[in-house]
Amino acid sequence: MLTLLTYDYVLSFSQEVAHVWFSKWGLVKVLYFWSRYSPFIDTILAIQEQINPHISSTSCHRIMVFNTIFAGLGIGISDLILLARTYAMYQNSRKVLVILIISWTPVAIVNMVVAFAWTSSLSEITMNGSVSGCLPVEENKTGIVNYVFLLGGETIVVILTVWQAFQNFYKHKFSSQATHMVIETFYRDGILFYIFILPITLGNIAVLVYAPVSDFIPNTSLAEEINSFPKLA
Repeated sequence: MLTLLTYDYVLSFSQEVAHVWFSKWGLVKVLYFWSRYSPFIDTILAIQEQINPHISSTSCHRIMVFNTIFAGLGIGISDLILLARTYAMYQNSRKVLVILIISWTPVAIVNMVVAFAWTSSLSEITMNGSVSGCLPVEENKTGIVNYVFLLGGETIVVILTVWQAFQNFYKHKFSSQATHMVIETFYRDGILFYIFILPITLGNIAVLVYAPVSDFIPNTSLAEEINSFPKLA
């Protein structure tokens, strides 16, 4: 996971410097930097949690709870960037703003409640010998609710993205080649993001439903990494 983050960082660093570093400061820029760099924190902690053969049960619990909440916060901030992007795509339409607020407020509330309920019910053990690190002994299935609600909210965003893409194409036909490239990249990246996050979300749901507890390895950090990939278009 850390390799994936580092690889993405190296590939997109020049674009970040050109388009973000010297731009005017604002809420979206702050959210971008948080979304961009915060995954390194919980990913490094998750690696330390898994490879340290001498980690205590108490440390396991603290790290797992922190990573769950911290990664969830990172995913939430990344989704805020997507919402701001969708809102801008519709030229700051109040109707679209209402749709986004109505659809995402329940998502945010339910996910916060479920995340805290999940972490409070979490128990873990420290495995020594041939297997090191923290593995959960038992946990409930409430994590499924998080993924289902996130998937529902992101589906609404991608539907709005596709609809606006069709509207812009048929109404304006793009005034120039440069405009065509910018708009195409804007919509393409939004749709590709959904295509990439969909199997990860469904995979997390499948693991929670079908995998035995002994084989369970949380994928929250991976989901956060995909959400943190730069949205520079």
